[in-house]
Amino acid sequence: MEPELEIMALPSEETLEFYNKVDKWIIKEHRDSDNKIVYIFSKDVPGEIVELFLKIRDKIDLPLSEEFHVES
Repeated sequence: MEPELEIMALPSEETLEFYNKVDKWIIKEHRDSDNKIVYIFSKDVPGEIVELFLKIRDKIDLPLSEEFHVES
């Protein structure tokens, strides 16, 4: 009998876009009271990166909070 192969699901397009474009601007993260991830972006994050994050946030395969911050 052959060993059973595990099939891994590919991440969503939005998750890939997050890791390729947005993730490098995140300097810290913590969990909120609902155990969702809150990101803190670098103070020099371009506006289009924040806009992209807001656009794809609900489709990313992570438990993300509605809250996020830009370092001051």
